[in-house]
Amino acid sequence: MRWFRRRPQLDADEVDAVVDADVTLAARLDAGERDRHRDLTVALVESKRWEAVAGMELTDAVMVTIAANAAIPVLGLDLALYRNVASIIVRPTAARSRGRRAGPVHGVVSEHPMSTIGQAAPHSGPLSITWPAALRGSRYPEAGHNVVIHEFAHKIDMSDGYTDGTPPVRGDDLTRWTEILADEYERSDSRLSDEALRPYAWTNPAEFFSVATEAFFCTPVTLRDAKPALYAALSGFY
Repeated sequence: MRWFRRRPQLDADEVDAVVDADVTLAARLDAGERDRHRDLTVALVESKRWEAVAGMELTDAVMVTIAANAAIPVLGLDLALYRNVASIIVRPTAARSRGRRAGPVHGVVSEHPMSTIGQAAPHSGPLSITWPAALRGSRYPEAGHNVVIHEFAHKIDMSDGYTDGTPPVRGDDLTRWTEILADEYERSDSRLSDEALRPYAWTNPAEFFSVATEAFFCTPVTLRDAKPALYAALSGFY
């Protein structure tokens, strides 16, 4: 069963209280960035369709926490990158999926059941988030996992009409991303620097971009030191 929340009218104090308590990445923002972050968070809560499934209680705090994490990648960009996020579905537990899919490493397929904590449907399809995983990643970014940033990065990837692991860039930036994917993803050898990313990054180019985006925001120093070219490309985009 699904139920929908009417879009709440949030005030700044309410948003700040939730962000201060549960969105650790926001502590890195300066005063100007904090104001824009709040505006983006409120815009995401109030402009998107929010749905709860499987008995999930969809409170203002849940929506603000998810929206506040989603706002971080677009602080230096435009909220229009999320225009194809028609709705955000929040679950209390991971979803179980079956069927043939890409395996845990490049070039491998799997048919084993899989627990999914997030999913970004293509085009203007919904974005699904498992709340316990979202809250854990929001509070402890040093672990390098943030399902909200990961799934919204997929939507950024899709925003130019292609799900190819390349953000919507042109010209020299596009050439640089082509070179980055060739060097970091398409190669067959492993490197010590690969430990800066979760192995899931090498599932396909789209997952590489989303996992790398997680690392860029959650563990930036580790990524910068291990993969300076990838870090520079992400920094140039975000």
